[in-house]
Amino acid sequence: MNLAKPTRLLAALAGCALAVLLGTGSAIGQPATPPAPSTPISTPPPGSGGTGDEVVQTQWGPLGPADRDFMNRVKQAGLWEKPAGDKGRAKRPDQPKILEACKHLIEGHTLLDNVVNRAGVLLGHTLPAEASDEQKGWLAEMDAANGDEFDAVFANRLRAAHGKVYAYAAQIRAGTKNELIRILSTQAMITVFDHMKVLEDTGRVDFAGLESPKPLAPPTAASGAPEPTGDAAGEENEASANPTDGVIPTVPEGTRFTRTAEQGVFGDNNGVFFGAIAVLALALIGMRMISRSKKKTRHNSRSY
Repeated sequence: MNLAKPTRLLAALAGCALAVLLGTGSAIGQPATPPAPSTPISTPPPGSGGTGDEVVQTQWGPLGPADRDFMNRVKQAGLWEKPAGDKGRAKRPDQPKILEACKHLIEGHTLLDNVVNRAGVLLGHTLPAEASDEQKGWLAEMDAANGDEFDAVFANRLRAAHGKVYAYAAQIRAGTKNELIRILSTQAMITVFDHMKVLEDTGRVDFAGLESPKPLAPPTAASGAPEPTGDAAGEENEASANPTDGVIPTVPEGTRFTRTAEQGVFGDNNGVFFGAIAVLALALIGMRMISRSKKKTRHNSRSY
């Protein structure tokens, strides 16, 4: 009996099955159409997001004056901080720490621009197209400075501005009723915190010149509810020490805000991967059994 042909046939079938599985996996991992959002999205007309003290109802939740102001500030931050990063690259190409700070500024505000631009469209709010007069003045200071003087102006102007924006973003994140503003403020806190760190790493930040923090007003306890003390108060403070720890920001993909599904170790094709491994394992076992059967047949034929 010739067992070579079944062996080759089994191997060929295993290869075909593997190819089919992997081909199917590619289709599974990359669906032809993206999943529909949980909330149907409609784009309101520009300027419909309200003005002044007006609170506008949107499909993402109420949009109030602080929400609009925050979007404006995030947009204007990019309008002067990205140019500041360009100036640092041009003026201090031999300073690695300045260059690293410039890289973070440009990349971080490119991401924030994507988020705030999309939020403005979806909320019907028209964003500013220019930096503020004060911000333009800071850029003019950088234009006039060179060498170590430039490093000092660059680091201190940017670090002071980021400290104020970080505190404001935290305030907005804590109280906004609008889902898109929560997304934007979360991303802003992560980005701004990163920028503060790289600016401080330049070694040129004058911390004595920063605005000192002020203590919060003492909390008012509800009637009959005791104030947290001892370990309970310590645990509460520790839990709220850094609200961005472990946060993965949601950013826009294509034309809408989406939250990407969690992927397995091998992407979206975990099932396909392990199915392919199973096919190969079965093929190897079958080939081993055929090989043993072949040896046994030869041994028996010799006995005769």
